[in-house]
Amino acid sequence: MTEPATHPDASGRSCLVAAISSVLSALMVLFLWKSDAIGITTAYVLTIVPVALMVFAIVKTFTRQKGKASQRYLTRMALVMAFYLLTLFLAENMIEDRGVTGPLAFLLALLPGLSFAGVIWIFGALIVEEQDEFYRLLYVRQGLIATGIAFTLAAIWGFLETYNQVDPVAAFWWPTLWCVGIGIGAIANKIKYGTYGEIR
Repeated sequence: MTEPATHPDASGRSCLVAAISSVLSALMVLFLWKSDAIGITTAYVLTIVPVALMVFAIVKTFTRQKGKASQRYLTRMALVMAFYLLTLFLAENMIEDRGVTGPLAFLLALLPGLSFAGVIWIFGALIVEEQDEFYRLLYVRQGLIATGIAFTLAAIWGFLETYNQVDPVAAFWWPTLWCVGIGIGAIANKIKYGTYGEIR
């Protein structure tokens, strides 16, 4: 069994940080746009930031040494996040702003959800493809922590919502919390085992 790495690959870290930052910055631009804080022209100009971050992440993943499950994970994650940003802005622009309806609207609304769901499948593929038993343990532990957090909050909120104690929450927030839980699981791995896991 391979010894845990104590110094994650800086290139891998920068790639993941860029991918996450691109999504967060895109959501911020989207929020400012939909709240009428900025106009559509300004919103499109500001999308240069998340797009640039995503291009950086994709380039980093393709220029790194290939072969490791963690590197394939980063490549897939960067690509699916790029697809998510593209389909999210497309759905917002076509459905919300231009009033597209019918089957096309259904497809446009479906695509961001499918790309978001891809994150979970990509993480599952990381567990399956990882050859190192120690890192596979870290990934399983990370996934269980994330699932526990998301399911616990969903169960509690669901009953509070059923009995009219809180407002309804859009369903996409639960996988979003799962992704946050993945980050919490990585920190828990770092504290207990000295390595975050997938970035090495």
